Amino acid sequence: MKLIFKNIFYKSLIYSLLLISLNSCSGRISNHGVLNIENKIHTIIERELEKAEVEALLGPPSTVSAFEFNKWYYINSKIKHFAFYKPEIIHHKVYEIVFNSDNQVLEVNIYDEEDFNKIEFNQDYTDTRGNTKTLLESIFKSF
Repeated sequence: MKLIFKNIFYKSLIYSLLLISLNSCSGRISNHGVLNIENKIHTIIERELEKAEVEALLGPPSTVSAFEFNKWYYINSKIKHFAFYKPEIIHHKVYEIVFNSDNQVLEVNIYDEEDFNKIEFNQDYTDTRGNTKTLLESIFKSF
């Protein structure tokens, strides 16, 4: 009887440890930006709110256009973190709110992942002048 009890105890212990370890690998999802912004954007479009009302509803914008101060941008994203892997962007949207000269909402544009430009970086590099050493500098530097 003791042998059967020990086997059942060890099996249940192994299964529970396996279940706990699998559960810890499930990852987590983090939200960035304004939560439930989709519902609030519809309110902004319907009521044609002013800048102060939009800021009271959504909070301060994530960024303001550098060239046109009547464009506010709210950025919303969900990122999945899984163990030691690179975080994966699940959902990413940018809401552009354009105001007229009377500070009322003129239009709202929504951009998602498909609207973004893919930028490829140039892998070439340029040598900086002054970093090359002459033969005499190399000789005297070794002493």
